[in-house]
Amino acid sequence: ATHCPPNLWPHRQELIAMQSLTLEDCTLTNDGRSVNIKNNSQQSRGPNVLILSAAGKPIFVRYGESGAEEGEPNEDEWATVCGVLQGMRANILSFGLSGLERGASSLGDIESITAGNRLIVFKHTEALMLVSISDRQDGNHNEAWLRLQLEYVYSQVLFTLTDQVQSIFERNPSYDLRTMMGPNEANSIRNLLDRFDPVDLDSGESKTADDPSYGSGCGLFLTAGVECIHPIPPEIRQNASKMLIHACSKAGSSPLFAILMVGTRLVTIVQPANTSSQLHTSDLHLVLTFVGRQPGLLTNELWFPICLPRFNSSGFLYAYTSCLDQVTGLSIVLLSADSSTTQFESFRSAANAVRKTLGLRSIKTKVLRVFDSSSNTSQASSMATPAKGFRNSGHDSADDLSGITFASVDSERRKTNFDDSAWKMNYEDEEEGYDEENSDDDEISIARRISARPAKKPPLERQLSQTCYLDNELQDISDEEKEKEVNHEAPLLTALRVAMSAKQQEEMMKSYLQTASAVHFVFRCDIFVQNGDPDDIGAASTGAMLTQCFGPPLSFPFIDASSQRHVWDVYQRLSLRLRLGSSSVEATMDALDMISETQHHNHYNTSSQSVSLDCPMQCLLESPPNVHSVTYLQEDNEWLFVGLNGKFFELYATLPATIPPKTGTAYCARLVRRLMGDERILFLSNPPTWAS
Repeated sequence: ATHCPPNLWPHRQELIAMQSLTLEDCTLTNDGRSVNIKNNSQQSRGPNVLILSAAGKPIFVRYGESGAEEGEPNEDEWATVCGVLQGMRANILSFGLSGLERGASSLGDIESITAGNRLIVFKHTEALMLVSISDRQDGNHNEAWLRLQLEYVYSQVLFTLTDQVQSIFERNPSYDLRTMMGPNEANSIRNLLDRFDPVDLDSGESKTADDPSYGSGCGLFLTAGVECIHPIPPEIRQNASKMLIHACSKAGSSPLFAILMVGTRLVTIVQPANTSSQLHTSDLHLVLTFVGRQPGLLTNELWFPICLPRFNSSGFLYAYTSCLDQVTGLSIVLLSADSSTTQFESFRSAANAVRKTLGLRSIKTKVLRVFDSSSNTSQASSMATPAKGFRNSGHDSADDLSGITFASVDSERRKTNFDDSAWKMNYEDEEEGYDEENSDDDEISIARRISARPAKKPPLERQLSQTCYLDNELQDISDEEKEKEVNHEAPLLTALRVAMSAKQQEEMMKSYLQTASAVHFVFRCDIFVQNGDPDDIGAASTGAMLTQCFGPPLSFPFIDASSQRHVWDVYQRLSLRLRLGSSSVEATMDALDMISETQHHNHYNTSSQSVSLDCPMQCLLESPPNVHSVTYLQEDNEWLFVGLNGKFFELYATLPATIPPKTGTAYCARLVRRLMGDERILFLSNPPTWAS
């Protein structure tokens, strides 16, 4: 309103009045009750997020009123707020139309509103509008960061419903999407948004190393990378990948993707050799968050449909998940386009083969088994099972997977749920195990590619290689049972227990922080996926990369949520500076428009079935750095924030302001060299494919 273009001067007072009514007061009356746009009781928990239909009907609200039972919001209480937001959008679109088609305004659609300490960011799709409402007091006042959150929320909606949700609203604009989402899907969205916050929302404290959800917090999304369990010797991680490939091959399961994970952190992943069929980081985040936050995973096998929006937004894949070891939380995830009972049984057999290799008991009693019955016949998915050598023609898509029809969206989700009338108890025989084979390390590391790695093993890798991973602390058991368990427990389980110990993590992180005289850092590492050529094992491809991140959680002196969010806000601005040369809103929006135009061109040239067109911020952060850049911000003579990037890496660090910027940059470069030297134990340094 304060920078109104000349052609809208007649409407300037209307804009100011609307802004004053809905933003400055921030209280709307709904049936005699007051509803705050940003609930003050939730200010410490990050921005509020709303999803509403194009007709203004509320679908999802992250936070409710302070008086709501168990903190669950009532979307109906927000109907007036959603109506006002939709009305604001309609007014902006209708300015200066003079009878032209609605939406033809030269202003375009509304993107954000800033008023005082409040920032409201909008994201529009064909049938949905997503809104993020933030206060400066909660430390989330970066428009690009809020837009990234909205893109992930939209992806999470498609993760459950596919993009057929757009067709639903095209046919019936007043349809209540909450009937399809349900409480589980709403909780999944909240779990995803909670990962954007740097602190434990329940306790208000940072997580410990033995917590399955422990990690570098917002760094996952800032660097567009996944976090691996670390440190693990490369031989053990490589054998875990071989174990997955062998178990799936022996069981005849032919999955698209196979994942070993602990909590929300990755141990290893096996993908197709075709680069266009490999997972984007955002899709992998959705899988890790959804599976890692499932409360029933530790005691049950799960079989459910999911949609990977950047892989194929119009159809389902089917995921089998099972916890292999309840002590470490090690779990297996197998994804396929086949929903048949035969595929489920083959996945179960593969999981049991992995259990036997790890020295764990196979599931053979009280297991639900699918069988065909006249009352509830398990139907195959409309998405065909991929044949050997599965390939896609277009990047960011899965053209060989057909979409699903409008009528099948809800039935696909329901028919794969466990139905007691269609399941029987069965005893399953144990599968033969896979003997791990030791092999030489032929991996090509990032450090070698930039000639930053010394010829000898780094100190931490030498220390891990001297650790006996066949020994384990066993208490309160007999000597006979101890000898039996020591002889049969796989090195992977012991390596995970060592890596997840609080002492191990504290000593390792302290060593890295001292290298740069820093109090915190987050590091991004881009690693090419193996090309799958049997004649050139270990060689990297020139296609897709698996981006990974590493860093300690924020701790002292950043002990409260506000100070921690401020650090991430500065990192976000540094990230935009490194990529765009500026962190201004104008530069960001210009870059996003350019990315959207490129994705729009690729969408029609490749018949892409992904949502990259609707997720330009994800594409911006996933793009690898192509130049060496340095930027810094010195704040209040207290802290020096440094951003450093180059080919295959990014680093953001916080140092004391007593260190000059030039010296601080040199310290950060020294840390980069050391992290790349330890790349083999910190990251999945040689991501395998099924053809490798």
